[in-house]
Amino acid sequence: MTAPPTTFVRHATADDLDELVSLARRSFFDAYSETDDHAVIDAYCVRNFTRERFASILADPRSKVLVADHGQGCFAGYAQVASSSPPPCVRCAQPIELVRLYLAREWIGRGVGAVLMRAAIDEARRLGGSTLWLGVYERNPRAIAFYERFGMRVVGTKPWEWGGEIFQDPVMERAI
Repeated sequence: MTAPPTTFVRHATADDLDELVSLARRSFFDAYSETDDHAVIDAYCVRNFTRERFASILADPRSKVLVADHGQGCFAGYAQVASSSPPPCVRCAQPIELVRLYLAREWIGRGVGAVLMRAAIDEARRLGGSTLWLGVYERNPRAIAFYERFGMRVVGTKPWEWGGEIFQDPVMERAI
């Protein structure tokens, strides 16, 4: 299935902060609400998805946020890529991290994720990357399978603290 013709990907701006925060909280909760404690998810969202945090990300020249906009300020999803320090298992040159890629629940399975992923790969190239890498929650097989469809392969793991536990999340990469 392909994304609806009215959906287009563009760079997020400061004018998008309210919708971006709302989407980030909603999509993160939706992604993990079936497997994880709702209080833990809520606490994470309150700490990490704020206007101030997104304003800082948007102001950082090493980071780009893309939104899948389907009109009237309503976003179907978003992705963030950034020049960051990868874990040791990422050994390729000029790595760029896919920090996040999330969709609103109602847009999953409609091709928007694929559109965002392709745009994120293109944006990583524009940031000077030759490798795209990401960490993915080990208890999210749907996301792992999605990234594999785009040529990502597991190259190691990295620790991630979540709800008082330490998980060894797969680290995936691909040449871009």
